[in-house]
Amino acid sequence: MTLVLSNEEVVQSLDLPGYIEAMEEAFTELGKSAAVNSPRTETGIPLLRYGASERIEAQAKELLDQLPEDADPRQSPVWMRAAKKTEELNYRLKTIVGGYPKCGIMALKIDSTTDTNPAINGVKRSVKLPLGPGWRFSGMMLLFDIVSGELQGILPLGPLQRNRVAATSALGIKHLARKDSATLGLIGSGFQAEGQLRAASLVRRLKKVTVSSPNPDHRKQFASKMEREVGVETVPVDKPEEVFRKADIVLTATTSLVPVFQTEWVEEGTHLGTINIVEADPLSFKWSNWVVVNARPFSGNNDLVRDYVMGKQMDTVGSNINKRSAKLDWASTHELGELLTGKIPGRTNPEEITFHCNNIGLGIQHAATGARILANARRLGLGKEIPTDWFLQKDHT
Repeated sequence: MTLVLSNEEVVQSLDLPGYIEAMEEAFTELGKSAAVNSPRTETGIPLLRYGASERIEAQAKELLDQLPEDADPRQSPVWMRAAKKTEELNYRLKTIVGGYPKCGIMALKIDSTTDTNPAINGVKRSVKLPLGPGWRFSGMMLLFDIVSGELQGILPLGPLQRNRVAATSALGIKHLARKDSATLGLIGSGFQAEGQLRAASLVRRLKKVTVSSPNPDHRKQFASKMEREVGVETVPVDKPEEVFRKADIVLTATTSLVPVFQTEWVEEGTHLGTINIVEADPLSFKWSNWVVVNARPFSGNNDLVRDYVMGKQMDTVGSNINKRSAKLDWASTHELGELLTGKIPGRTNPEEITFHCNNIGLGIQHAATGARILANARRLGLGKEIPTDWFLQKDHT
């Protein structure tokens, strides 16, 4: 039988410490060459350009007009207003595949979404829009048994994303930050930033957190909420450079499509972590003593994301990750799996600057979490089973 889980059941099936354990196993197996990933693939259709379909363009504009400013409680109404005024709207089907024998799962992540890149307060940002029924997003994960090939589970993506990213950042902190690290600086006060703070507090004994973000009210609300939740003094600050002062760890978690800090702000002994390449100052890759990434480009080229975009002007809808990665000296970086398997030592003294760029989502991360979620859900009696026969046939595919 194939198990189908709801958003709530996914949340019940795995906590944040469980995600950290899953990421440690997945990247360790990758470091042993006992896991496999394929590049992320994004297939995109610009909806408000080229005049390819008057019907589709009219439908897109109608949904944008109707989209409430509070449709996504995790994004500021300011951002939603900017997105609603956009003249460029893009549909993307994003897929990621990976798995490994130890978990027995091959995972296929499918993210069906619409987004735009408006300039907000002078900064270009990526804004995903919940244009699905009930103003919701659409995404799922399919989990396959690597021996029989059968479909074992179908899970919604939403509850997984933040914890997967946060748990991976926590591995960077666990294995690269100084053991006595107690102060955390954070750039960003949104959905992902919450996860980063929670995960960091699980791998280091934090005593103080400073947080900076463009919206003063939002960062104050964030600081108050997270101080209550995590039990660590959390102070909002006006300027991003302030979070670097006397910080043992600095993390960035934003939707910015341009760098959000300057490497000269990073003090000796700091561990730096970003959740993508785009928000990192390119100089940080050169100035840091140790640079660790989730994965270097696949197949010896600079493509971390494979883009297939309708039309001719890919510059506006192509991968910002690829554009930045093409400029990096990948030979000077190390992979997280190499760190976890002892192939590189990582930090060797307290004065070194370490940098973990959580640069790309990988299929092994979904396989690791998916396997645990399925096992826990079955143990707890969660989910609905549907006949696996629905997905089987005598003809080979």
